[in-house]
Amino acid sequence: MSLVLVGGKVVTPFRIIEKGAVVIDGNKIYELGKMNDVHIPDDSEVIDISGKTVSPGFVDLLVHGGLGHGFTDGSFEDFSIISDYFLRNGSTTMMASLYAKPEEELLNNIRNLADYIFSHPESNIKGIHMEGPYLNKEFKGAMNEEYLWTPTVESWKKMWGASRGLIKLMTIAPELPGAIDVMRAAANDGVVLSIGHSMANYSEIELAIDNGAAHVTHMFNAMKQLHHRQPGVALGALLRDELKIELIADTYHVHPAVMEFLLKVKKASGIILITDSIKPGGMHEGEEFEFADQKVRISGGKAMLDNGTIAGSSLTLNKAVKNMIQHAGAKVTEAIRMASLNGAKVLNVENQKGILAAGKDADLVVLNDDYEVEMTIMQGRIRYQKTEEKVK
Repeated sequence: MSLVLVGGKVVTPFRIIEKGAVVIDGNKIYELGKMNDVHIPDDSEVIDISGKTVSPGFVDLLVHGGLGHGFTDGSFEDFSIISDYFLRNGSTTMMASLYAKPEEELLNNIRNLADYIFSHPESNIKGIHMEGPYLNKEFKGAMNEEYLWTPTVESWKKMWGASRGLIKLMTIAPELPGAIDVMRAAANDGVVLSIGHSMANYSEIELAIDNGAAHVTHMFNAMKQLHHRQPGVALGALLRDELKIELIADTYHVHPAVMEFLLKVKKASGIILITDSIKPGGMHEGEEFEFADQKVRISGGKAMLDNGTIAGSSLTLNKAVKNMIQHAGAKVTEAIRMASLNGAKVLNVENQKGILAAGKDADLVVLNDDYEVEMTIMQGRIRYQKTEEKVK
């Protein structure tokens, strides 16, 4: 039996189809277009979403946790709670993110996540983003300086082996001694390399690009400010088209005016919206949690260490889309593209995900006028429906 969404505004995300219809057959989109032009099979389950917007499922490349749980926690139950939380907020594909820890502890974290991903193919967690452990202590941000590793190909191979091929992205500081060798090895393993937590100069950025860097982690955060005589990561990210940038569009990590500036310079095609969510995401103000063996709490909507350092976020991608539209002047199509197709391109799955068309994976999100998630469909199944307030 087919599942059909009718009456809503369909954002493909390159154009908008008013009063559209999406026909889902199995785990694929079979047909979409204007309601009057689409054939609805007789035995279909038809859901009227008039007044709502349907978009591709969101793709989040950097998630450390949420709802009080993190990917460094030990149990599969923790991972499932995080997965369900982000399904409720529209993310049908996400990267579980890990950070620097002592070697054996981090390798165990990687093995545990890989075991979960392989044993839960129905989950929206599809791979691992290593935020480190090869980061510059001068721009460690909320990372624990004691746990940062010296880059070696040998240690990289240990992580890669532990992941069983599931490390899809790695944030690295390319200026560190040995980092280029690690980048070259990881790039040849098929890993997307992202420059972050770095004080690399411009020539080091160019060398990093030649050795696999294609991405910049959480733009403007954990990097030197733009300097007209000493260009570094910030200028490299803005100037070089080879580099796509991640943006935490919560208006805290990056001022709304700078969000608008980034959209003008990098365009919608060059920006990937991420959450960088950590354990306090979705929790109440003032509650205390842990990040890299440090205390962190939500204060004024920000995730903060005791010393005032911003530590990840409590953002979800539906809110990031709303913020880009309301505060940065993005078109609806642009904001949704930055939260869906652009991330899918980084993961090389844009032929299946991040776009609504016949033959693509049936990963969809239904949003109301305030960009709250009303329904999440993943692989053709309704995984969340607001009226039922439950995840299946």
